[in-house]
Amino acid sequence: MNRDLTRRAFLKAGSAAAVAASIAGRARGLGAQDLPRVGIVGGGLAGVSCAWLLDGVAQTVLFESRQVLGGHAETIPVHVGNQTIGADVGAQFFADGTHPTYTTLLEAIGLQNATVDAEMTITVTAGTASRPLFVSPSSSRTWPILAQWNRDALLAFFAFALAAKQFSEDGDWLVPLGDWLAGLPIAPAQRDGLLLPLLASLTGCTIPQALTLSARSAVFFIGKALPANLIGLRYKNSLLGLGGNVSVLAQRCHDLTVHRGSPVSGIEPIPTGFRISNAAGAVEDVDVLVFANPPFRARPLLPDLPELAPVAATLESFDYFPAKIAIHRDPVYMPAAPAYWSSYNADISGESCEGSIWYGALRPVPAGGQPLSLFKSWATERSQPPAQPAFHQPFLHPLITPAFIEAGRQLATLQGRAGVWFAGSYTGEVDSQETALTSAMNVARNLHPQAPNLLLLGG
Repeated sequence: MNRDLTRRAFLKAGSAAAVAASIAGRARGLGAQDLPRVGIVGGGLAGVSCAWLLDGVAQTVLFESRQVLGGHAETIPVHVGNQTIGADVGAQFFADGTHPTYTTLLEAIGLQNATVDAEMTITVTAGTASRPLFVSPSSSRTWPILAQWNRDALLAFFAFALAAKQFSEDGDWLVPLGDWLAGLPIAPAQRDGLLLPLLASLTGCTIPQALTLSARSAVFFIGKALPANLIGLRYKNSLLGLGGNVSVLAQRCHDLTVHRGSPVSGIEPIPTGFRISNAAGAVEDVDVLVFANPPFRARPLLPDLPELAPVAATLESFDYFPAKIAIHRDPVYMPAAPAYWSSYNADISGESCEGSIWYGALRPVPAGGQPLSLFKSWATERSQPPAQPAFHQPFLHPLITPAFIEAGRQLATLQGRAGVWFAGSYTGEVDSQETALTSAMNVARNLHPQAPNLLLLGG
């Protein structure tokens, strides 16, 4: 069996048996230098997961434009008092209900104990009003249930939560959020003045944009993680940060070569596959190509092949919007009264509602110490910058509308054309680390359904 035969098996999309036979035969008796080569563009969780999943059955070559791996799972060290906290810039939270495969991955690479979980309480405010619009109860604070001013909002939230819990299980992904909310038995004042802004804040989009979101995608992280009594929503945080988890995953790879710190400058087809070059002068010839970067970055690099024309058109149909994240030490975006502070605090201003995560509610308070004064906030439309900034990051965020989901479904029909594959959260219905991982599993499953690490995660 020669290298060309192996490559043809890789390129034969939909013929998993042929791929398995060709690579399994090589894995039994040949060295790593004889394994098929898979080129991966993008060093976030999707890209590194592809490398790990194919470890031992393929050589992988990964190109990352930045110096560090992680992509959307970026973690920075922040000094707060006498502690250094790994703060996640983008993705952060995960739970068994929303991230079952990701949880299994952490166990497989020995990070199951490098997490801390906390109750996710919610406060919604409107500008300078002295009292919030809504404060959620929790297992440790029951007073919001008894507060008369909180009653209508609390009833509306419980009605929404019940509906979200069911809809996140079996709802139609193509129903817009505005249509779904309009069908709930909730007064318009609470629906439009509380719930819609809160859901907009979770995505980082404007309130009008939130109306166009996929309803099931928008309510997923609330509905899928809520317990039966609707009180005590809990999420986990990585003590290493999600970027730290990606770094550990890369360290677990034995057949991975990484080129970082320089963007890919070109990808051209060659008789044996593709030639990938970066701006620093690195050149790698590979049999199969995996784009594990956002569609707006993959599109300019797509090889110029006639069979990839429909792929190019599909990549151009994903919608993103500009946003900004700020990590800071001062509570500039928190409710005026600390008694109202929650894990997640959303503030409405005009057509925007932006959230602020309080790390003090997410990490245990040391004996004799104080809760952490560290915050991560959407800061796209804020009128006042933080006084004690630690980091800020502008980026493009997916606007997951029904059209966005349909684009992902169209891309799924084009996977593997000419030996080109795609991995990343945009290929699914939910923007999450879980989706990034399962998209990488889909690629690995098509290239080698019996890859050992793939089987560790259930295939």
